Amino acid sequence: MVRERRMAYLRRAMRPNLAFALAAAAALASCSGRPDARSREEAFAGHPSERPQAFDFARPAEALRLGAGEIAARAGSFAWEGEASWTVARGPTPPLPTTERHRLRQLATGEFEVASEIDPGLGPGSETGRDVVYSGGMTYARNRWAPWRERPTDRGRDARRQRDDSFRLAGSIADLAGPALAVQAGGEVTALGRRARRYVLSLSGALPTDPPPPPGLPASGLDPDTRRRLDFLGGRVPTALAGELLLDAATGAPLAVRLSAVFTERADPQLRAEVTVSAHVTALGAAVPAVRAPGNALADERKPKGVARALEAAGLRRRSDRGAAEPEEDEAGDEEPSR
Repeated sequence: MVRERRMAYLRRAMRPNLAFALAAAAALASCSGRPDARSREEAFAGHPSERPQAFDFARPAEALRLGAGEIAARAGSFAWEGEASWTVARGPTPPLPTTERHRLRQLATGEFEVASEIDPGLGPGSETGRDVVYSGGMTYARNRWAPWRERPTDRGRDARRQRDDSFRLAGSIADLAGPALAVQAGGEVTALGRRARRYVLSLSGALPTDPPPPPGLPASGLDPDTRRRLDFLGGRVPTALAGELLLDAATGAPLAVRLSAVFTERADPQLRAEVTVSAHVTALGAAVPAVRAPGNALADERKPKGVARALEAAGLRRRSDRGAAEPEEDEAGDEEPSR
């Protein structure tokens, strides 16, 4: 019973996926009600936002917000691994740890493969995850316990979102910290055989700005989970922060990052959220294996087959007065009833 109460509070405080922090912060800061035609084109094409621009080393923390496609356009194909662990507790309640592990292969050609695993700390069988492949213009996806399926209507849009939610692990924490994140140059080092600029991450003492409420929310009557998340995002207070960032000296691509932070809440000082992120590029260029489509992917299936078709599969095919008839489907994907 104690564990169930701890998990319930954990879900209310923060969704068990670190990418939610970035998504919620972005929604609170700049969500618009309806994208225009150009935004839709870019969402489906994915290319305009991934065109590289000269990196400004005067703002090194911006590297944490770059997407994987833009990094590949800057530095070429790369393989990457990241892990995040966090706990949320209030007062004497023992914290319940959650761990996320992410792996990514991003090719300079635009194809990629990303795998995410989440362990909510509830023991064997509670782990969840999702794998996504974008290859040959087709998205393939599966949940941890499900088979691969084609997603032809995705056009890579949701696949890129899943990819960058994983890749921007440290960026989500940087967004939560806001101006409380201080970055200082720490000299030069070598990483993966490349010259890299090192930066030390610390707590500046400044408070993050309160984000405006996202549009479309009702004036009252928010459900408890939404209210709890908005309270945390709007009242978060960073109390500790430390880490290190290595940027490729030629392109500004983040080669490695380690970041730990502690947050509390102005209206609930007993709340304590601790987050640690560690991520690094493991291979570059020709050392990155090719991304291939799953060989056993099933076709996309958006419509249920219907009760009649299930009965037919069980050998219980319905007959009309005219004998066996071929099944017909209406627009909803179900068979027409026999007349």
